[in-house]
Amino acid sequence: MTENKNSSLIESINPVRNYLVLIFAFAVLVCLSIVFLLAVVGSILDPMQTWVLIIFLAGFSIFSLVVIAWIVLKHAKALAIASNDQSIGWENVSPESQKKALNDEVNELASIMNVPVEQLNDLRSAYIVAEDLALRKIQQEANRPLLRHVSLNSVGFNGLNIEDELVTCVQVCFVASSNIRQDKINKVLKGLSKAKTALSDIRKGSKIRLLLVLVTQLDREAEAKLRSSLVSKFSSTPVNVDIRLLDFQSLQKTYAE
Repeated sequence: MTENKNSSLIESINPVRNYLVLIFAFAVLVCLSIVFLLAVVGSILDPMQTWVLIIFLAGFSIFSLVVIAWIVLKHAKALAIASNDQSIGWENVSPESQKKALNDEVNELASIMNVPVEQLNDLRSAYIVAEDLALRKIQQEANRPLLRHVSLNSVGFNGLNIEDELVTCVQVCFVASSNIRQDKINKVLKGLSKAKTALSDIRKGSKIRLLLVLVTQLDREAEAKLRSSLVSKFSSTPVNVDIRLLDFQSLQKTYAE
């Protein structure tokens, strides 16, 4: 019974309708103000001055009304899109899934860097630190709270940021070479396409974006080679993709040392 009452209350709060009521009220107030002003000063003005005053007040009122309506409706659209945020099936990624994803990444790195088995724990710790520092950097730049390790439609992301109609999915990878396997990128894009489909059904009108954060320890030549290879690997994507390269040592100097 409580859930039904809450749902009815939420449905009754229509941002667009409420803002239109405010615009109408503003228009009525402007009209009344014009009538009052003309009644006060009309007797001391000649007909020409009266018409000039009427035209000026009418033009200024129409211009103000248009500007206010544009601003209000723009924000009302964002509020209407965000009104379904509570119904989005965000879920925390389970510890088992996080552990599996972490170990898969660490094992791949170990094979690329020829890290012996006895040093896997050190590499795992470094990967965890790199991911955490990268998410701190992204959150600080966005200046907004960042949801960490959440999933939508069984697709997990390292981070997620919602700002008006834009939903940014953050994926962090530690890169130890100048090449990233295409199948790994395809896996990320496939999951993103699945999440986009689920989100479009729940949060109509929203846009989704992938922020791919690559934490590296590469020299300039290798980093330049990595950047050039990413252009072809992301030639066809289901959503807009923003790629950030962050240096691991710089992140440690900023947040750890």
